Amino acid sequence: MAKDMPDLLQQVVEMYQQEPDIKKMGFLSSLFKTRPESFTDVNKISMDMVYGGNDMAPVVRDLSTGAVVITIDKFGNMEVPFPVYSLETPVDITQLMDRLPGESAFVTQRVQWHGRMAAKIKEGTNKHIRMIKNAMEYQAAQVLTTGKCTLTDEDGNEINELDYKIPEAHFPEVATSWDSANAKPIDDLNNLDDVMRPAAQCDILNYIMGKDAWRYFLANEQVAKHLDKNVLNTLQISPQMRDKGAAYLGKLNLDGRERLFWGYDATYNPWKQPNKTEYFLDPNKVIALPAYENIDFRRYFGGIPNIKLDPVFDPLFGNKITVEGEYDFKIRIWFDEDAETYKGRTRSRPLFVPASRLRLGCMTVKS
Repeated sequence: MAKDMPDLLQQVVEMYQQEPDIKKMGFLSSLFKTRPESFTDVNKISMDMVYGGNDMAPVVRDLSTGAVVITIDKFGNMEVPFPVYSLETPVDITQLMDRLPGESAFVTQRVQWHGRMAAKIKEGTNKHIRMIKNAMEYQAAQVLTTGKCTLTDEDGNEINELDYKIPEAHFPEVATSWDSANAKPIDDLNNLDDVMRPAAQCDILNYIMGKDAWRYFLANEQVAKHLDKNVLNTLQISPQMRDKGAAYLGKLNLDGRERLFWGYDATYNPWKQPNKTEYFLDPNKVIALPAYENIDFRRYFGGIPNIKLDPVFDPLFGNKITVEGEYDFKIRIWFDEDAETYKGRTRSRPLFVPASRLRLGCMTVKS
């Protein structure tokens, strides 16, 4: 059977690469860009805050690397530890007796045990990736709605808060709730613009609305007569913001101020609460941003020690899955002889940094 292994594993690799969403990120995560230096081999990132200008310049330091489920380091003096997401799926060899959906891709005239094992490991790894991508989207949502990021451990305990020191005035609550007949949403947007524009030194263009915020916005008389919902007119929309899970809802062009509106209502299931559904973007919040080209939000990945794979499965992942411009996952597969179990582990250390910290705001439209 040894001569069959390359062909069997290659089939699994091709199946993995053909996953329809392997290169997709969530909408909020996609606003954070990667650069060649985004993929690092360090444990922490040290940031110098430039209060006299618009940007925060990150400086990477080469520090020793650790690996835990979620970082236990403390955040201070703008030295930020990369969080660690580490997920593991064991595959007992007795599970190989179970017939797999689509198994014909691996089985010819006899049972191909390594093919079955590869398929199960791929299934577990795909689940890990989906879970970590959801965690990344949640991290991005926290940064964009609060200017902070609270990290939790596997038990849901808050162990670390990263504060990017964005001015509180960028996170107002409206004086009159948008579900009130007396609300003036356009005035509220103007007020937030007037706060952000002098600090950002550019126009505020994009507004990402939670589910309820958009509903209240549409129902308001002040908005109805000015909103252009011609979604076919998308030439002015940055292509980087399309097809990422948000809906383009329309535009306002009022008093020389142009605004584009997006609706975002993607959900996730909190860790250990599979029957509970939460929104990444609070339904009562509105994120305000300049044009995509004018924001410098960055996505970094911290270092994880390189551990050699089980040689049988080395062709399957090669220890690393990197989709350029998106993410960086480290894969380890090994055999626990005592337990007669193969284990597949997926790890990633993403960190979302709003470098242009003064070009970010979020308004709460209902208390």
